[in-house]
Amino acid sequence: MNNIKSLQQFLSGYDRGYDRAMANGKVQLMRLKNIAITIDGKQHKDKNLFDLFLDHQNDNLFDDYVREHTPVNAKLLMQTDYVVVFVADGKYSRFAGVYQVFGEDFKNKDKIFVKVRALDVFRQFGGRILVDWGGMAAQRWLQWFKNDKNIIQIDEGIIRMMIPFTTYNDVLLSFKELKNIVDTDNAEWRGKLKAVNGIYGISDKSNGKVYIGSAYGNDGIWGRWKDYAETKGHGNNDMLVEIIKQNPDYAWDNLQWFILETFSLDVTDAYAVERENLYKLKLCTRRFGYNKN
Repeated sequence: MNNIKSLQQFLSGYDRGYDRAMANGKVQLMRLKNIAITIDGKQHKDKNLFDLFLDHQNDNLFDDYVREHTPVNAKLLMQTDYVVVFVADGKYSRFAGVYQVFGEDFKNKDKIFVKVRALDVFRQFGGRILVDWGGMAAQRWLQWFKNDKNIIQIDEGIIRMMIPFTTYNDVLLSFKELKNIVDTDNAEWRGKLKAVNGIYGISDKSNGKVYIGSAYGNDGIWGRWKDYAETKGHGNNDMLVEIIKQNPDYAWDNLQWFILETFSLDVTDAYAVERENLYKLKLCTRRFGYNKN
């Protein structure tokens, strides 16, 4: 069993807005009954709520259920900034997602639709975390997160707080994932990244800008990416240094790392730089991105 027993502990560090709301006591927990459901007047008799969640993680149907409430319940929900949503599973509950709450969206007959936004960074954990809702608290569908929950079951891949390595083409790491891999000296990732040099990119989710870099040392991509993990995400790249100097949390909130091309460890510096420059031209990162040269 992992050493992460607290749900509060597990969910921290993925989204700065959520973390600030937690610190200010503005996060609630919502537990939805796993029953046949009606959304905006339409019945879904063939599915219970958890089936609906599993089938519709990539669209808005489950989100619509989260935001539809009676006036009394909507008023309670709109007191919070974020809500952590679960689907009941006996005396336990399964994690479904974290939503930012913005207030009332519109009314429809006897229901109020609250404007919410699912935080994408938490979608990877949907349905994969089981918590103990606990005693009389199980009767309360909405409660403040000061009532922490113990994690009962969690996928092994999540226990290590990282995604498994599949292929170089599939690599896409948030700063938290990259830093965790480096800080724990994860053998699988270290072995794969240290075995190759290559061309990599860093994309900024807030504005679409990209940085293109190359690795051509004895420690491969691992050696270069280790620099980013140990420098708050800037890796001594001039433009990223300036951004992170102004906002030390910038990499945590916005940056992600990926691999464009791999080389053998004996690649020449000249060839690696030539390929790096080609990608800069293709993606216009000198004009529109984070490359200065």
